[in-house]
Amino acid sequence: MEELTKLGLMQPEGLASYKLRKEHLSRIYSYEKEAQTFSPTFEKKFKANKKAWNFFILQTPSYQKTIIHWVVTAKQETTRLSRLAKLMEASAQQKRLI
Repeated sequence: MEELTKLGLMQPEGLASYKLRKEHLSRIYSYEKEAQTFSPTFEKKFKANKKAWNFFILQTPSYQKTIIHWVVTAKQETTRLSRLAKLMEASAQQKRLI
Protein backbone atom coordinates (compact mmCIF):
# COMPACT_ATOMS: atom_id res chain seq x y z
CA MET A 1 0.00 0.00 0.00
CA GLU A 2 2.78 2.41 0.94
CA GLU A 3 4.62 1.64 -2.27
CA LEU A 4 1.55 2.34 -4.40
CA THR A 5 1.00 5.64 -2.59
CA LYS A 6 4.65 6.68 -3.09
CA LEU A 7 4.35 5.89 -6.78
CA GLY A 8 1.22 8.03 -7.02
CA LEU A 9 -0.92 5.10 -8.08
CA MET A 10 -3.55 5.45 -5.34
CA GLN A 11 -6.63 7.54 -5.95
CA PRO A 12 -8.35 9.42 -3.07
CA GLU A 13 -11.31 7.02 -3.25
CA GLY A 14 -9.03 4.01 -2.95
CA LEU A 15 -7.20 5.51 0.02
CA ALA A 16 -10.52 6.23 1.73
CA SER A 17 -11.72 2.68 1.16
CA TYR A 18 -8.43 1.27 2.45
CA LYS A 19 -8.71 3.31 5.64
CA LEU A 20 -12.27 2.04 6.22
CA ARG A 21 -11.40 -1.64 5.87
CA LYS A 22 -11.76 -3.94 8.84
CA GLU A 23 -8.56 -5.87 9.50
CA HIS A 24 -10.37 -8.86 11.01
CA LEU A 25 -12.23 -9.27 7.70
CA SER A 26 -9.03 -9.15 5.67
CA ARG A 27 -7.22 -12.24 4.42
CA ILE A 28 -10.06 -14.66 5.20
CA TYR A 29 -10.22 -16.46 1.85
CA SER A 30 -8.02 -19.43 0.94
CA TYR A 31 -6.30 -17.57 -1.91
CA GLU A 32 -5.29 -14.77 0.49
CA LYS A 33 -3.64 -17.08 3.02
CA GLU A 34 -0.50 -19.15 3.14
CA ALA A 35 -1.02 -22.76 2.19
CA GLN A 36 -2.34 -24.85 5.06
CA THR A 37 -1.76 -28.54 5.68
CA PHE A 38 -3.78 -31.38 7.10
CA SER A 39 -3.14 -32.25 10.73
CA PRO A 40 -0.96 -35.35 11.11
CA THR A 41 -4.04 -37.34 12.16
CA PHE A 42 -6.05 -36.27 9.10
CA GLU A 43 -3.13 -36.87 6.77
CA LYS A 44 -2.62 -40.36 8.21
CA LYS A 45 -6.33 -41.17 7.68
CA PHE A 46 -6.18 -39.87 4.13
CA LYS A 47 -2.96 -41.72 3.27
CA ALA A 48 -4.51 -44.96 4.55
CA ASN A 49 -6.71 -44.85 1.45
CA LYS A 50 -3.92 -45.10 -1.13
CA LYS A 51 -6.15 -44.69 -4.18
CA ALA A 52 -7.76 -41.53 -2.81
CA TRP A 53 -4.44 -40.08 -1.61
CA ASN A 54 -2.68 -40.75 -4.91
CA PHE A 55 -5.48 -39.06 -6.83
CA PHE A 56 -5.44 -36.06 -4.50
CA ILE A 57 -1.69 -35.46 -4.67
CA LEU A 58 -1.84 -35.52 -8.48
CA GLN A 59 -4.23 -32.57 -8.48
CA THR A 60 -3.05 -29.03 -9.06
CA PRO A 61 -1.58 -27.12 -6.12
CA SER A 62 -4.41 -24.58 -6.31
CA TYR A 63 -7.03 -27.33 -5.98
CA GLN A 64 -5.16 -28.90 -3.07
CA LYS A 65 -4.84 -25.54 -1.31
CA THR A 66 -8.54 -24.76 -1.73
CA ILE A 67 -9.71 -28.18 -0.56
CA ILE A 68 -7.33 -28.36 2.39
CA HIS A 69 -8.53 -24.90 3.44
CA TRP A 70 -12.15 -26.09 3.16
CA VAL A 71 -11.46 -29.10 5.37
CA VAL A 72 -9.28 -27.55 8.07
CA THR A 73 -11.17 -24.28 8.56
CA ALA A 74 -14.42 -25.89 9.66
CA LYS A 75 -15.17 -24.74 13.20
CA GLN A 76 -16.26 -28.09 14.59
CA GLU A 77 -14.22 -31.27 14.59
CA THR A 78 -17.24 -33.26 13.39
CA THR A 79 -17.52 -30.98 10.36
CA ARG A 80 -13.80 -31.33 9.61
CA LEU A 81 -14.11 -35.11 9.79
CA SER A 82 -17.20 -35.07 7.59
CA ARG A 83 -15.46 -32.93 4.98
CA LEU A 84 -12.40 -35.16 5.03
CA ALA A 85 -14.65 -38.20 4.50
CA LYS A 86 -16.35 -36.49 1.53
CA LEU A 87 -12.96 -35.60 0.06
CA MET A 88 -11.65 -39.13 0.50
CA GLU A 89 -14.76 -40.65 -1.05
CA ALA A 90 -14.63 -38.37 -4.07
CA SER A 91 -10.89 -38.86 -4.49
CA ALA A 92 -11.25 -42.64 -4.29
CA GLN A 93 -13.70 -42.35 -7.18
CA GLN A 94 -11.17 -40.21 -9.07
CA LYS A 95 -13.45 -37.18 -8.82
CA ARG A 96 -12.81 -33.62 -7.71
CA LEU A 97 -15.13 -31.83 -5.33
CA ILE A 98 -14.96 -28.59 -7.31
